[in-house]
Amino acid sequence: MKYTTIAWDWNGTLLDDAFICAECVNDMLRKRNMPILDLDTYRSYVENPIIKAYEHIFDLKVVTFDTIVKEFYESYPKYMKDALLVPGAKELLEYFREQGCRQIIITAAHTPDVIEYLCKFGIKSYFDTVLGSDNLQGGSKISRAAEYAKSEKISNGTLLMIGDTAHDAETADAIGADCILFSGGHQCEERLEATGRPVVKNLLDIPALIE
Repeated sequence: MKYTTIAWDWNGTLLDDAFICAECVNDMLRKRNMPILDLDTYRSYVENPIIKAYEHIFDLKVVTFDTIVKEFYESYPKYMKDALLVPGAKELLEYFREQGCRQIIITAAHTPDVIEYLCKFGIKSYFDTVLGSDNLQGGSKISRAAEYAKSEKISNGTLLMIGDTAHDAETADAIGADCILFSGGHQCEERLEATGRPVVKNLLDIPALIE
């Protein structure tokens, strides 16, 4: 195993919440008597920063991004009671633990929220740290990833990022990391394949790619 550090994305990669986020958006649309989105359409819109996704859905001069963020996080807890981890996530976490890898989370999500759900799902002990956001705006992860790689003196080729969006590939590119993308999360497979990074439909296919 050449990797010493595994950097996980959270939403859509470990946490199976793409359908939840789509329903949060649909709550906003229902409130305004607008047509709702199916999951495939939602996934085709997702970009980073997330405000770009909402440009496809709302006139942001009428419905401001601050309003969208507020309403999204009013709906999210309602659906999270039914949330699960992505199939295979816990088994893959255990696999990397057995390989002696350090595991971290690099996410655009709010750090305290991520830690709360890690505890809920009983997987907090797998991670050395959570590099999340200090706000709810869903911005870039690149600077946090770069600061971590520099502070931990991580050598090129020893860090693997696992995510579900093109932004995870961009983050990996920025810090010289390898990257594998999961197609069951927040972004459509076509967008993921356009990054040139390996794409898997099942997290448990990853060991075969790296052994």
